[in-house]
Amino acid sequence: MQGVAQTIISIITAFLSIFTLLIGAGEQHTGTDELELVGTQKYVFLDALAAGSQGVTTDGEYFYCSGSIADFRLAVLSKIDMRTGRIVSRVWDAIPQEFKKLAYDHIGDIGYANGLLYCSLENLDDNADHLVVVYDTELNYTGKYAYMRGYAIGEAEGAALPAQERPEAGQFLCDGIPWCAADEANGRLYCSRYKGADRIYVYDLATLAHLYDLPLVGTQPLDRLQGGDVFGGYLYLNVDHADEDGAKNKIVGRVDLTTGEYTQLFVRPAFGFTEWESEGLTVYEKDGETYITIGDYDRTVACYLHTYRIVNHE
Repeated sequence: MQGVAQTIISIITAFLSIFTLLIGAGEQHTGTDELELVGTQKYVFLDALAAGSQGVTTDGEYFYCSGSIADFRLAVLSKIDMRTGRIVSRVWDAIPQEFKKLAYDHIGDIGYANGLLYCSLENLDDNADHLVVVYDTELNYTGKYAYMRGYAIGEAEGAALPAQERPEAGQFLCDGIPWCAADEANGRLYCSRYKGADRIYVYDLATLAHLYDLPLVGTQPLDRLQGGDVFGGYLYLNVDHADEDGAKNKIVGRVDLTTGEYTQLFVRPAFGFTEWESEGLTVYEKDGETYITIGDYDRTVACYLHTYRIVNHE
């Protein structure tokens, strides 16, 4: 019976792979002058759910990816060989039952540090307290977690938000926690709001206690902030939003972790014939070169891990 099911899944996967080619998804994407596209891993159907549809991070040997189907309250974690793109292992029902019972249904972008994966969990209720839950690199829940409450937001800050988005006392991630990034060198964890992000919230990596806010300087509040990762003293951010000219491009920026200065680094042109959504990212060094891998979802049946080498950039 299991063999029959596997055959059916293989047939469906092959059909959907052909479908993505026919609609042109993924075929029009290239790099830019600053980003040389050096690799693309494509995942279809069930593999797409496991491979970067929400988040991606790395320990230098493996990619670790997150994916979610909120309507089914299903969240997946996977481990992928960086060299081959092969999914080594996956956990289909990754959110611990104690949190699923409380309506936590979604894993966003994730971070890696010291042999651990830090995963952002969201609730069906956007006004609920959101979580960071910690797993090991075998995708096992460690039992460590923390509610990302922070501090009671001041009236002056809350008044600027629409009434339905104003956080209650002790909350500021009132529209979810779309990503978290682990900073091994400095012992910090970072996250932000999804919409209207005007600051980065900074936590202690060991205790997950809120430490301070880092206001963003040199930018308007960022919308559709999907992912983040720390590299070389900077926080790199993936923004799935139009640029200042209104073009539907995907933006990579970075934040100076000392000053909060935000710089827009790269604009990736829109690609494919569907309404692509860009998700998590991870930045790393290999053989003296700096690379960025970004998870892109074609909003049909496929996800892609696009890997770029940074060129002509300090």
